[in-house]
Amino acid sequence: MRRLGALLVMVTVMALGISAPAAAQSYNATVGGLGGVWYTLFSGLSELVKEKDPSIVIRVVPGGGLIAVQKVGDGTSEFGFGFPWTMADARAGREPFKAALPELRAVMGGFGNAYLQILVDKRLGAGSMDDLFRNKKGLKIAVDRVGTTDELALRRVLAYYKLSYEEIQKQGGKVFNAGYNDQASLFKDRQVDILFQNIAVPSSSILEAKVGREVMLLGFPPELMDHMAKEFAFARGTIAAGAYGLTDKPLASPASPTVATANARIPADVVYRFVKIVAENPDRVRKIHDSIKDFDPQNGPKDVGVALHPGAEKYYREKGWLK
Repeated sequence: MRRLGALLVMVTVMALGISAPAAAQSYNATVGGLGGVWYTLFSGLSELVKEKDPSIVIRVVPGGGLIAVQKVGDGTSEFGFGFPWTMADARAGREPFKAALPELRAVMGGFGNAYLQILVDKRLGAGSMDDLFRNKKGLKIAVDRVGTTDELALRRVLAYYKLSYEEIQKQGGKVFNAGYNDQASLFKDRQVDILFQNIAVPSSSILEAKVGREVMLLGFPPELMDHMAKEFAFARGTIAAGAYGLTDKPLASPASPTVATANARIPADVVYRFVKIVAENPDRVRKIHDSIKDFDPQNGPKDVGVALHPGAEKYYREKGWLK
């Protein structure tokens, strides 16, 4: 009788066209460190997607720019963020990646730019980056951990000035590897005099770090801008005047557009629904963080560095944003 009753219920449900709620699908998104813009951004996107489609649950996991690309590419994480220059290196297996990651796919661009930002204590007396790295000794620098785009970018900037961590230490200085929140603490406690970040403006940790100290932001000199663009494919960006209340003029800075990523093995319908929800709620997206206040979903398929995931491509073609 129980079996007959269950069968009658199923028949009734089918006859009325009632469908059972879809089981929740759980995924990971590896992004930047806690307190960073990427973590805040993807957490907001995850909440929005779950609200509109409870069957898609995305858990945001802290990591770093290079770690995020590596994990999405090798399938350890399903979603993440990346930069076009790091994603292209990953697909090709170029340094710093040890092997090609052909399953790395782009999902959506348009989430603002990260910029190389250098916050320094005015007491150092450095009026420019050239002055800072060519003339000053005993530099104490805080940067994100090894495996992040911040740390890789710092090593490349130092190499331009013929410096290394070892050389800085010989000169009486030190490079501290720490997450964004810990960087702010190191700066406020005067254990470091320089913060180096690859992050969107405004960085909450820079806002926190500058409280109680006389600080300034340094722009990149033209020759270094050329070097970062030609050698490492950074975009030529500008930090707007008024940033952090520290500069009255725009500052040149290598830029990295932020792109949402996914592994190629993620079902196309899941990625399609993710993109559709984000694209159709632009006002909600813009409120997640000041760095994406100009978010425009039509920029989703542009300048993403690698091939689009089929689910994302399907949505963009339906909208006519991709020919």
